[in-house]
Amino acid sequence: MTAIDPLTSGSSLAAASASPASTSTSNDIGKDTFLKLLVAQLKYQDPMSPADSTQFLAQTAQFTMVEKLSNIETEMKTNAASNEVLEAGSMIGKNVTVATQNGTPAVTTMAHVGGNLPDDAPLGTQVNANTIFYTKSGTAVPLKLEYTKLADGADGSKHWDARAFLSTTQIAGPFSVDFDSHGERTSPDPVITSAQLANVPGTSAADWDPNGLRLNMGSSSDSGRLHVSSGASSLSVLDQNGTDGQSLSGVVTGARFTASGPMLSIGGNEYALTDVTQVNVTG
Repeated sequence: MTAIDPLTSGSSLAAASASPASTSTSNDIGKDTFLKLLVAQLKYQDPMSPADSTQFLAQTAQFTMVEKLSNIETEMKTNAASNEVLEAGSMIGKNVTVATQNGTPAVTTMAHVGGNLPDDAPLGTQVNANTIFYTKSGTAVPLKLEYTKLADGADGSKHWDARAFLSTTQIAGPFSVDFDSHGERTSPDPVITSAQLANVPGTSAADWDPNGLRLNMGSSSDSGRLHVSSGASSLSVLDQNGTDGQSLSGVVTGARFTASGPMLSIGGNEYALTDVTQVNVTG
C-alpha cells in the first residue's frame, strides 16, 4: 500500500507541518517534530488506502531512535556543563595564563608577592620566586626575586631582605622586609624604580612606568599575603598587571557560572575558562 507523504498532502496537512517550522530557530528535526509528522501522517492518510502496518512500525522505531539520540545529546551536554563547573572550581588559587588577544601591551607596575617565609629559617637562608614582567612595548623580562633571612630582633621580630635579579645580575635591592613577632609584615612595599629596571639589557627607563614597579606583599586581611609562620616556604609572585597584549598570567580568585560557560576572576577582571592556555607552576 502507498503511504501518504504528510509534507505534500492537502492544505490542512501542509499547515499542520508548517506550523512547527515557523517557530523553530533550527533546521534540525527533533523528536517532537518527528512525532508531529508521524501523527499528521496517520491523521491525513487515505482511509481507502491506509499506511502499511510494517511501515508504521518502522517509523515508530525511527521515532524511538531519534528520542534516544536526543536524550543522549542532552545527557552529554549536562555532563559537559558539570565538567566545566568542576574544572573552573579546580582553577581557584592556581596561577594560570589566559589568552587576551586584545593587541594592547601593558607595562608591569605592580606584582603581587605572597606566600610563607619559615620562622625557623637559619640566618642566610634564601627563598626565591621567578616571574615575568613586561615593558611598555610588551617585551617579556624574566626576573627572580630573592629573599634572604637576616638576624631576628630581640622582640621576636623577623627580618629579611629582598633583591631582584636578571639571571645572576642583581638589578635592584636589597629592600628591608620586616615582620612582627606574629609574622605580620611591618615594612612598606618595596618599589623597584624605573632607573633600576633600566639595568635590564636592551631597555631604558622610558620602557618602564616612571613610578617604577611595586612589589605588593599584601595587607593583613589578604589571605595570600607574604607572612612568616611555621612550615615550609611557599614564596611566589601570585600575579602582576603587565601583558604582552596576547596573554596575561595571574591567580584565579573566583569563578562565575554563566549560560555561555564559566568565567574566571583574575586580577579584578573576568576571563572565560576556554581562554586558559596554561596552568603555571609558581615559585
